[in-house]
Amino acid sequence: MHKNLTITSKSIREQNLHLIRKALHDEQVSTTSVLHEKTGLSIVTINKLLNLLISSGEVIQGDKGCSLNGRPAATYRFNEMNKLILILSVYHRSGHKYVGYSVHNLFGECLERREELIDDKQTYTNEFKNGMERYIDRYKKIAVIGVSMPSDDVGGRVGSAIRHDSHASRLSSHLEIQFNLPVFFETDINAATLGCYKRLKDQECVSGIILIPGKIPSCGFCYNGQVLRGKDGMAGEIRYFPMYNDVGVLPIESLQADDLAIRTIRAIMCVLNPGYVSIYTESLKPGLIDRLRKQLSTPAEEALLPKIEISDVLREDTVSGMVSMCLEKLESL
Repeated sequence: MHKNLTITSKSIREQNLHLIRKALHDEQVSTTSVLHEKTGLSIVTINKLLNLLISSGEVIQGDKGCSLNGRPAATYRFNEMNKLILILSVYHRSGHKYVGYSVHNLFGECLERREELIDDKQTYTNEFKNGMERYIDRYKKIAVIGVSMPSDDVGGRVGSAIRHDSHASRLSSHLEIQFNLPVFFETDINAATLGCYKRLKDQECVSGIILIPGKIPSCGFCYNGQVLRGKDGMAGEIRYFPMYNDVGVLPIESLQADDLAIRTIRAIMCVLNPGYVSIYTESLKPGLIDRLRKQLSTPAEEALLPKIEISDVLREDTVSGMVSMCLEKLESL
């Protein structure tokens, strides 16, 4: 009985700590009166929790400010530098493969960003290890590492890491042991779709689609801020649509690429009926959305037509989505 009471008390305290953290994260600087208003917790409870958060470095006590009744009151600031995030994003540009490194604080603000050409002679394991070591040495507060990769690069140990395959020797587990930090992998389109959702803020269901001639297409779905995943963590494998004829690549020839891109978008509209679609592309013909509208043959299909953007911010949305995923990982630790 006593053990059950202890577990219940601990869970209540963790829940209250989460409320305080979230309120301070949103407000950035606050007083106990404001925190009471935001969380509904008593002032006594708030003071006890603030002392715990100050001792752990998550909160910094500031100067006196004005409370709701006009009297001077102690202020408390969320310490966005208490833990840092390291993002590795692998991407292709001009026929070459790069890895982008970026370090972010708990507000998602970027502290440093750079890119490096990937050496084809090195394995991903060595490439990632070397890069991670450099940044962990320079930023001692790094608390989680997220790695995004193009879908057509996903295979072997990387693929098993993304699929959360418990029967495979996973690259993420290997790196976690190496650095004693949580490490996770995600496809770039899943991360970018979440980043697009965060950027829009007013859409319930968002789909991101990578459509680049000569490349494998990929698709992600985000509903109410959650990336939708299928069995083994994989979803949106649109290269296996029958119209790709087992080739699985968007044609290089412009007319063929244009036709197949439109058919792909129409199929995705019918699968989940997203309210917004971001098409990440480099060289599809201009006017794609107008040509898509002209091919809609029934009122029902016209009703399915989402808002569509042609976007060139794949990397930016990917990093934004990875930061959100890293923050979620930190909350669950």
